[in-house]
Amino acid sequence: MKRNGYHRLALAGHLGLFGLIFLWTLWIAPPEQFPRAILLVLLLGPLLLPLRGLLHARPQTHIWTSLLSLPYVLIGSALAAAGEQRLYGVLMVLLSLALFAGCVGFAQTMKKR
Repeated sequence: MKRNGYHRLALAGHLGLFGLIFLWTLWIAPPEQFPRAILLVLLLGPLLLPLRGLLHARPQTHIWTSLLSLPYVLIGSALAAAGEQRLYGVLMVLLSLALFAGCVGFAQTMKKR
């Protein structure tokens, strides 16, 4: 895949993960025992940090965003294993792995330049 394809994969994973967490937390299955605002800040806050660098295709942002995606793999796999929100967990794992693969692929294609 070319550099532009990896960049699009990273953006799709990032924006998809952002949208999934936002929609799931506010409308699909809002938490009953935990404030929604705190959960949104904890889960979406870290995703807002690399947004500008990803949109401008900065290689260094892609490198550290690949590391940022790994906790979302863990959170998603824990949710998928728990059983109550299995679909949410599986979608979170898939989108965060897409983000990881896109970021790593983009960084490697930039290294070869």
